[in-house]
Amino acid sequence: MKDNNGFWQSEKGKAAIKLGLWMIFIVVLIVIVIISEQGTTNLTDDEVIPPEVDSGENTDFNNYSDMLDNLLLDNYEYSYTITTENGKYIYTGWKNANKEIGFREDGNGIIKYFVDESNTYRINMDTLEIMTDLYNGFDSSYIDLHLLFENLSEYLYSVEKNGNIRTINYDKEGYQVIVTTDIENITNIQITVDTTTYDLEFTKVGECATIDFTS
Repeated sequence: MKDNNGFWQSEKGKAAIKLGLWMIFIVVLIVIVIISEQGTTNLTDDEVIPPEVDSGENTDFNNYSDMLDNLLLDNYEYSYTITTENGKYIYTGWKNANKEIGFREDGNGIIKYFVDESNTYRINMDTLEIMTDLYNGFDSSYIDLHLLFENLSEYLYSVEKNGNIRTINYDKEGYQVIVTTDIENITNIQITVDTTTYDLEFTKVGECATIDFTS
């Protein structure tokens, strides 16, 4: 019978053992390199990540509830475009400290207005005249952001992210609300009610100076 133990203890046997161990080491090293390369491969230009659609928050963006709290402090510049069956109304202005000053444009021309806690006024040169028709032609409750989001507070919403833009979609019975944000602030709210569309744009959130109008 051939003595196998004698072979492995010979010079040829020891060399075969060393060769086998080296081959095993090389194979393991190759496997580790392949796994490492697969883990660090970047997406090519042809690969597209589908948009996120859920009700969670992405860490790249400020928290949505914080954005909403900031907007409801009523300090921003705005541009509202309200389109109804009877025409289009455009409001541009800014708010701060429960005061508001701006311009309304419709089919009848342009007026300058001022709003505070007590009333709404038309500005004629350096004088104020009380006015009651600033929001005639549509339901102004939809541009009352405090009331709007109080009514939406119990409704779920979906979130879609596309680059630096995030869209929050409420589907409430009777009307639809789409809120758009950038990374830091709410930039747009669009409300659709039957045949009326409210397109509300916001800039300089938290940056507007105090309004001080002296008649």
